[in-house]
Formats: sequence, structure tokens, C-alpha cells
Amino acid sequence: MALDRFKQALAALLDQAPSDPLERDEFFELNTLPTEGGSGFEVVICDEEHEIFAVIHTDRLFEEGEPGQEEVEAMVPAFLKQAFDLDPEEWRATEPFDLGWRSREYLWFMEFTVPGLTPTCRFD
Repeated sequence: MALDRFKQALAALLDQAPSDPLERDEFFELNTLPTEGGSGFEVVICDEEHEIFAVIHTDRLFEEGEPGQEEVEAMVPAFLKQAFDLDPEEWRATEPFDLGWRSREYLWFMEFTVPGLTPTCRFD
């Protein structure tokens, strides 16, 4: 069934998350979805309420405007397919790729959703 590997990884992460909303947000910032293969990227829940995930490139840091970011974006579909068996039509970028500040370094990331993901990852 489509989305199974992604749902399993998501469930594994959600099972470990604390129930307190503030602790939960911090947990998701620090813990990634477990992957089955794929490298150079990690996936985090960046907005649980709106079910937005982020794929973060971990192999290279970038300066603002530095070339090569488009090449990283082109690798995302293959990573999501290898790591979670997500086909390009099963996920959707919510924003163009961007650079994020984490631990004083610029990491490339792209936010995405997985339409059709049920049950949802929301916490009530």
C-alpha cells in the first residue's frame, strides 16, 4: 500500500514524542524520522498541526546565494523514494527550498506535505 513506509517511520517517531506540547515541539526539532536507506538528507516534522515536514540536506552547508542548491533540490525525489518509497506524486513541496540557521550553520531544507496521509500526525 502506498505511504506505508512513511507512515511506519512517522508512527515510530510519534510514539516516542512526549505529550506536553512544548516538549513535543522541541522533540520534533531534534529527532528525525527513521529512514530505510537513502543518505545525505534527514526528515523532520516541522509543523505537526499542519502536517508539514522538512527534508534537510546534511552532506553540505551553504552560504546564502551559493550555487549548487538547485542540484540538491533535484536529489530530493530520489531520496524520498529510496528512504520511504514515496513517489513524486505522493508528496508536495509547500515552499521552495531555503537555507535555515541551525547551530550557526546554514542547512539546505525544503518543506513538504504528504496529501492523503491518514491517519494524520496531529496531536489532539
